[in-house]
Amino acid sequence: MASLDDILTTQKNGVVAINNLAGYLKQIVTNTSVVVPSLTSPTVLASTTQLVTTGSGRIYGVSIPVHSGSSQIFVYDSATTGGIAAINLIFASLPSNTSGWVTYYNVNLAYSNGLVIKTDAGTNCCVSYTPNS
Repeated sequence: MASLDDILTTQKNGVVAINNLAGYLKQIVTNTSVVVPSLTSPTVLASTTQLVTTGSGRIYGVSIPVHSGSSQIFVYDSATTGGIAAINLIFASLPSNTSGWVTYYNVNLAYSNGLVIKTDAGTNCCVSYTPNS
């Protein structure tokens, strides 16, 4: 029987593999109506607030491979972790014990200042995004 540590390590390795794969698939389609994410953030660990990038761009996907209880993740349009507030919240997942909750959210959201991710206890997350040049 696998221990909880083994299961979480396997999940973490899966997220790392996805992050590495994103590096190989880096591309932007020149058609202005279609854009493929060019970057994937590092995994933001549970109970963490982390600056992913500064500047403007678009976020395309939110992946939440590790979750527990009623945990959520929040994505803010902010250039600093200290600058997050309800007014610049651009995405919040449903609580993980809610009907309709999913582990991957396909989104298309603009950000102007930067991306800050805040995770609850027991929740890991990464995002796919394309910064503006």
